[in-house]
This record gives sequence, structure tokens and C-alpha cells, in this order.
Amino acid sequence: MKLLKLGAILFTALLVWSLRTGSIKAQSEAELKEMQKKATNYYDILYPNDTLKDWFTNNVGLEKGAGPWQNLYKPVPLQMYWFPERHYVKPDGTYYDQLLEKYKPNDCVKCHEEVTPGFVKDWEDSTHAKPKKNPRFAEKTQQIEKLIGRELKEVTCSDCHGKDHKELRMPTPQVCGECHPQQTIEFMGEAERGRPNHIEGLAANVIPPWYPEMFRRGYPAAQFGCDLCHATDRCNICHSRHKFAASEGRRPEACMSCHMGFDHPDAETYGESKMGYIYHMEGEHWDWEKPLAEVVPGKDYRTPTCQFCHFDQGNGTFAHNPVIKGVWRMGTVPPTGIDYKSSLKDYPFGINLPPMNYKLDVYSPENKRRSEQWVSVCSKCHSPRFARLYRENLNDFMFEMWSLQDRAQSIVDDIAANDEFDVPIKQRDIFPLGDILADALGPGLLGDAVHRAFKTTGGKVPVVGPILGLYGLFMTGKNNPSEIELTYANMWFGDAKHAYKGVAHGQQDIAWWYGAAKVYQGINRLESQAIALKRGKKVDEFMVATGRKNVAGIVGSIVGIVAVIMFGAALWKKKRETRSS
Repeated sequence: MKLLKLGAILFTALLVWSLRTGSIKAQSEAELKEMQKKATNYYDILYPNDTLKDWFTNNVGLEKGAGPWQNLYKPVPLQMYWFPERHYVKPDGTYYDQLLEKYKPNDCVKCHEEVTPGFVKDWEDSTHAKPKKNPRFAEKTQQIEKLIGRELKEVTCSDCHGKDHKELRMPTPQVCGECHPQQTIEFMGEAERGRPNHIEGLAANVIPPWYPEMFRRGYPAAQFGCDLCHATDRCNICHSRHKFAASEGRRPEACMSCHMGFDHPDAETYGESKMGYIYHMEGEHWDWEKPLAEVVPGKDYRTPTCQFCHFDQGNGTFAHNPVIKGVWRMGTVPPTGIDYKSSLKDYPFGINLPPMNYKLDVYSPENKRRSEQWVSVCSKCHSPRFARLYRENLNDFMFEMWSLQDRAQSIVDDIAANDEFDVPIKQRDIFPLGDILADALGPGLLGDAVHRAFKTTGGKVPVVGPILGLYGLFMTGKNNPSEIELTYANMWFGDAKHAYKGVAHGQQDIAWWYGAAKVYQGINRLESQAIALKRGKKVDEFMVATGRKNVAGIVGSIVGIVAVIMFGAALWKKKRETRSS
């Protein structure tokens, strides 16, 4: 319990995380050296105190998990590859010793041609194998050589993985930052916007209470999708190993394997839009070796890509920071400017845990500036008037979606307030980690009301809506969540996100049939389910009021009478058949 209380330290620290790096262009060797120093101290900057290091960067192998709940679960073995800084375990030495009978310790390529030939082929096709293959890369390589103080005829296995298997490591951004400090620093800049982002993928995965709860319930392997989707604190998620081609990272497919599906259907909405179809038809003929800053819209790309829009930092600069312009982000934080009738009016309910400790002000000075940046980006292919109207339409659309969500939240609020679920709250399973959350986090982080609710009920608290109400999509307890709660969660986290992304990326069919229309249908489904639940509770109350035994006796008598009638009918039918024959 003492360790769990340290959760407060994490969430408090997350409040003050801010790396204001932006898009940095090196002007001198001294500036590069300073950037390299930051990049190679990547984890020290992102996790600035001993507690955070203990939770996320100190290597513990597979002996325990990560984050404030690290002692509640042991990770599945694959996590050593998804989160290597925390969980990597070097392979058993026996196999390596056998290979040393045939190869020398520095015969990496020869050995891996036998063991993992695909790795070797990718590396042979990479710029790492030929760092001076053209004038552009030769100039970059010379700059790196000055930075690291040695000549680079090729970047070999040992440069990234260590000199041999005794010190074998899986490369992390901290390793990449020795040669690529500018790109690493830009990537670190995502922390400025807070979650969701790529660099805090591990934290976002293991901090929500439903993650360790499912381990407690015996479903660790079922978290595969969560683990792999959140394994984003790595450079190779965008330009895959061992080719590490920037040209690959500039193509939409580099984003699509993660940014797709139920809660962020970016691949579907962009890919099926007019922009996406132009890319599908013509993209093979575009020059993907050309840096984004040199791309001329209409000439080099006839339609935008994910990277061309999201990496744009303004003023003709591009950087490895696709979240910097985000306003609505994943669309999960209630905005100000709506006269909420439901409990959303009280959001975030006194909770002081990022990323759910604020309401979104779409028209704050900072977000107005970000919106203007989007208008500027869109104006590269459209007229500024069209771009601004489109952006305003997106905002109007999102406010309509949140107004509908307020209506839906009111329906479920009423069911929860009157405990009209199929199974009473006290008879359902707890909220994830509900038995320890109050003591682990305390009123300072949970807020007095939420803390008191968990403390007095032992965790049997109905939680619906943003953001903690997501638990229903990530865990299964006995009778928790119920059907009406699942209907609501699917509506606001799935259907509404299809609507949002469909509008944002210009895919009309997804915006309507897979988005807004499903939201409308979901609300009416909620209303019907609520009526049925209320009727059910009245029947239960009637049975209690009239005495369960009497009601049961009446029901039993009715069943008996029906049985006698059916038996008599069967005899009559048999006699009739006998007479006929």
C-alpha cells in the first residue's frame, strides 16, 4: 500500500512536465552538441525524479510491471520488445556460445545472415549501410561524424545494439539521439502538449486502473492490443527496422498500422477520402526521398499526407512532432461553451489526474493560434476562406456531438442515481482497482467526492462517461459493466470518434453512417434500455412489496394451470387421431 500511495507523485509530476523544444534547426556544432546532450539524456529529462525512473526506465526485466501499479502484475514476455528500456531481457547465453564456435563476436552480419536474414537484407538496403550514398546523405553523415568524433563508413549492429551479446540492448530514442539529436529532441517536444502523445505511450498504457485489473483477473495476454498500440516510445514505429528509411516514414502507411480502428479511425477516414484516393492512385510516382520542407503541393504531392499536414510546424518548418497543433486531440475531453444538463457540467468532478483534470477551451488564445496553423496548412491546397470555413464547421460539429453526449449522459446518470441497473450496484463487481484506489491516490488526486465514494463503497461505484467510464471497454467484471453502460461507452468513444475523424479528414460516409447516425441511434437505444430498466425495477419493487413467497406462489399456480391445460389438450388430440384412424 505504501508503494501504491506513490501514485500521487507520478500524477503530480505529470502536471508539470513540459519540454518546450519545438522545431529546432541546428546552426552550429556547439548547438548540435547541446542537443546531443539532451537527446542522450532522453529518459532523465522525461522522467526527472527517482520515483518516475523507478516506474518507467529502471530495467526490471519481467519481474514486475511499470508505473504506480507495478507490483500488481508481471508483464508478458513480449513486453521486453515493446518497452525495452523497462523490460528487455538479454537472450540466454547458451545459444550465443554455440554460435561463437562458428563466428567471431564482431561477425554480426555473417551470423545474422544465417539467424535472421531479413534483418540483414533490410540493413543492406539502408542508409546505415551506405551513409554517404549521395551528396545529401554524405553532408549529413559528415555532420554526424563531427558530432561523435569518428568516421562512419557504415553504421553497424554494434553502433545501435552494443559491441556483443554480453551488452546487447534494444535501441531506444536515447540511443538514436547520439547521431540524430535534432530528430530526438523534436520527438521529445510532444510532452509539451501532454497526453495523448507517442513518448508517454507506456505511462498511458499502465496507469489506467483497468490495465492492472485485467492482470488481477487472469487475462494478461488479452492486453496484447493495448501493449503493442502503446509501444510508441520508439523511432522504429514510423521508419521500421532495420531499414530505417525516412522515405518510408513520410508515407501514410507508416501511421496507418496504429491510427486506425474503433477509437481513432484515421486510416479509414483519410484512406477513403478524396485525398486518400488520389494518394492511392498516384502516390507511387511521388518522390518520397524529398524532405517535407522541400515538397511543393500540387507538384511533388498532388494531395496531402498524414505527415505533410501533421508535421508542419508553421513558417515552412517541419519536425518530428505531429501533436503540436492538436486542439480536439482524441475528442474525449468535454469542451467549455456548452450548457450541460448532465453530470458533465461538473467535469472533471474534482479529479486532479492528467489528462482528465481540465475542460477543453477550444477558443483559448493557444487553441485559436493552433486552429490558425491548421487553416494555414489547409490553405496550401485550398482557398483560405474554404479552409477557415471547414475548420469552423469541424468545431460546430464537435459541439453538436458533445451536446448529444450530454443528453446520453443524462440518461445513464438517472439510471445510476436510482440504482436501476439490472443488477444492483452493491451486487456487481467493483470498478477496476476500486478496492485500493481511495487509499492509493487520496482525496488530493481523486477529489473529495470521488475519494469518499470509493472509500465508503469499497469500489462499487458506477462510473460513466469521459474519461474513467472507458473502463467498460477494457475489462469485464461480473455484471459490470451492464448493457446500458456498454451502449453508452461504445457510442461516445467509438461512434462519436468515427463522426469526428470522418469530418476532420473529409470522409462523408464514415462521418455519417458510421458516426453521427450511430450516435443518434445510440441515444434512442439508451432511452429504450432506460425505460426497460425502470419497468424492471418497478416489478422488483412490486414483488418485494407483496411478498416474494406470495408472488412466487401465484406464478407457480399459473405455471401449474398452464401445464394441466397443455396436458389435457395433448390427450384430446391423441383421442381424435385414434378415432380418425
